[in-house]
Amino acid sequence: MKRNRVFGGLLYMMMLAVLGMGCGKTTQTGEVQNTYAGAVSMESTPIINYIVPQIYPNILINQEGYLVNGDKEAAVKGKQLPSLFHLVDISTEQVVYSGTIEDITYNEEKNLYTGLAVFTDFAKEGTYYLECDKIGRSLPFVLQGQLYKQQFLEMYEAAIQACEEHTAAVSDIMALLTAYEWYPSVFPDEDLDTIPDVMEVIADWIAENEKVETDENHETLYVAALAKFSYLYQKFDLQYATECLQHASAVFSKMQAPLGKDADYFYALTELYRATGLHTYRNQIQDYASYFQGNSSYLVEPSYLYGAMTYLITRQQVDVQLCNTFMSDIMDRGEEVSNLYEDLINPIGAKNNGVDDLLNRAQELFCCNYVLNNYEYTHIIEEFLDYLMGRNLESVCFYPEEGVKSGYLLLLSQLAATVE
Repeated sequence: MKRNRVFGGLLYMMMLAVLGMGCGKTTQTGEVQNTYAGAVSMESTPIINYIVPQIYPNILINQEGYLVNGDKEAAVKGKQLPSLFHLVDISTEQVVYSGTIEDITYNEEKNLYTGLAVFTDFAKEGTYYLECDKIGRSLPFVLQGQLYKQQFLEMYEAAIQACEEHTAAVSDIMALLTAYEWYPSVFPDEDLDTIPDVMEVIADWIAENEKVETDENHETLYVAALAKFSYLYQKFDLQYATECLQHASAVFSKMQAPLGKDADYFYALTELYRATGLHTYRNQIQDYASYFQGNSSYLVEPSYLYGAMTYLITRQQVDVQLCNTFMSDIMDRGEEVSNLYEDLINPIGAKNNGVDDLLNRAQELFCCNYVLNNYEYTHIIEEFLDYLMGRNLESVCFYPEEGVKSGYLLLLSQLAATVE
């Protein structure tokens, strides 16, 4: 018995020694070489032949945040939905608000139930997330005041920087001028010289771009930009505004009229007519009347849309019937978008042609809302932004990287001026 115990002890010590060596030997560099690797390995390197599926949140929110005193909605989705949702303060991990999931519907194509978590009644600034039993939690988001103004200023500063670096497109200049004309209160004047900074920056941009080396279509839009700038800038510097208008007229007179109807050409005509009052421009605008009659689809072209708006608000003599056509068509487009928007931006079954398509649709509503100042339209514009900022099936925040920046800038200028 004693011999066996000694032998067993020696064997145990040998096993410990082997285990301590890691079943191999240590090299001079301190690395351990497994002497059994060649005998037991079936592959020289591991083969991974599966794909980890992407996992998306089941609570879809506006990732850029919500206006603390505004409408606040999130979409929830799942094979099953609970009856309640909870709003949690990230700083304390405490539930600060609870509510019932509303408007639950079933999407047969996706095999998912969807509903709304509405927390409009909660109004305290901070950082939060939403959570529900069974389906998890949302990404974090903020509630804050003047959110739209902050977002607008971010887009505005990026556009101003592009102007100063001479990389701004003419369409960006037109968006800045339109937003300033309609909602001047949201534009800063940091040097307090009574001239809004945006107008001074655009004046410098024009001085550096007297000769636009682009294709004729962009040159036409450049004429529209010069004329619009001249009209808006005359109260600050009449002489320079006049020079810009003269340059616009000279460039336009050298351009060849389009063989058919052209949206940018029409836009240039409306801006030139408003700034000059010349009948030659008015008569050419009138030549488009038959094209517009019974054809509201022309408004899908931004230049037709904003050209029509310029004609509607000009103080020059206008054709009343043409004005009525524009007003009726713009109102109809706004009503059409308001009727379709739930399908366009449905959180799990959206039917649209991408980010720019949605921004164009929202701009139609933007123009209609400028005329009507309709609360319902304002809410729908917010819904468009909620979708683009993360309330969509894959919880993607498209803003501000995807889509035409000018579209975001126009929508945010209106919300900053009318909601906050």
